[in-house]
Amino acid sequence: MKILHTISGLNTCSGGTSTCTYHLLKGLQQNGVVVADILTLASNDGTIIGNDEFIKTVPSDAKTPLMYSRNFRNYLKNNKAYDLYHANGLWTDPTHATVQCALKQNKPCIIAPHGMLYPQALQVATWKKRLTLSLFQHKDLRQATCLQATCNQEMLHIRNFGLTTPIAVVPNCLPVDISVHTRTTENPVKQFGFVGRLNRIKNIEALLKAWLALGNITQDAGLTIVGSGDNVYEAELRQYVAEHKIKNISFTEFLSGDALIQKIRSLDYLVLPSHTENFGMVVPESLMLGVPVIASKYTPWEELNTHNCGWWVNNDVDSLTETIKKAISTPESVRIEMGKRGQELIKNNYSIEVVAQKMAQLYNWILNGGEKPEFVYL
Repeated sequence: MKILHTISGLNTCSGGTSTCTYHLLKGLQQNGVVVADILTLASNDGTIIGNDEFIKTVPSDAKTPLMYSRNFRNYLKNNKAYDLYHANGLWTDPTHATVQCALKQNKPCIIAPHGMLYPQALQVATWKKRLTLSLFQHKDLRQATCLQATCNQEMLHIRNFGLTTPIAVVPNCLPVDISVHTRTTENPVKQFGFVGRLNRIKNIEALLKAWLALGNITQDAGLTIVGSGDNVYEAELRQYVAEHKIKNISFTEFLSGDALIQKIRSLDYLVLPSHTENFGMVVPESLMLGVPVIASKYTPWEELNTHNCGWWVNNDVDSLTETIKKAISTPESVRIEMGKRGQELIKNNYSIEVVAQKMAQLYNWILNGGEKPEFVYL
């Protein structure tokens, strides 16, 4: 079977959607059953995630906020050897063009919203989303053969949006190489970190307030905020640290690739206090490196509790304060065991091999029928 994934951008700075889609395509190449390409618009600065042969880039001629691209549409028109189409993301013309292409050829199409139907996400750029929904997006979602959710929480939001289309719950994935990246030396000072886009939805100010509330308890610990995004929000965070004269909080700009891996690897604990997360790729990335995670209950990471590889807690200041206090007092030997359990969780459930196999099973069911996969909900 030959599959075409589509996405409007595959840049290194595009965030988790681009990264996890790229990893899935890498896994499908290794699967041996599926031949898969991904179509995307070329980056204006040339920073496409990879130079793999399966990445099909067209010159970026995107116009309007909807990213209408004649080049993108021409590729779809001139390359019809695909059996199934898999569109990633919403609110832009590349996804709409993909659905149209599939319907014209009477071929199946999957849409992966990647968290874009969460209530909180729908409250951002509402004018654009209302316009897109009325023009094509709602119709496309209803006409898709199947929708892909990355977790059960996302599936519920899709259903609450009023869609009755079959939903496959297939998580994001990442490459796993535990033996190479695990840190084995103990930090002389406990290191905590937030890694991600700096945006109010990430609730970083609650983390700073919790850190301040701990007082002398954090005197032998450090907190690093890694990322970029909303410049106004970042300035407010920096001002809070300066006004309260907190000396053991630092800020680091956006990191990627090996630099990001090394930064996460240097941490004892990652903290993700977000108000909402569809998946939160930084969580499995950290667990893969043996770093336990403190994550908000507004993220889909209850497995931190059930697998005892971190804490899944409320994201108010008091809850974060109490959890960070527990983490600081946790013996290093216990922290290491938590990290090992986290690695096993990722290896067994979120590696590119495991997820690609699940996705190939979905494609085969859609194209050839047979028994419905247990992760598909009608």
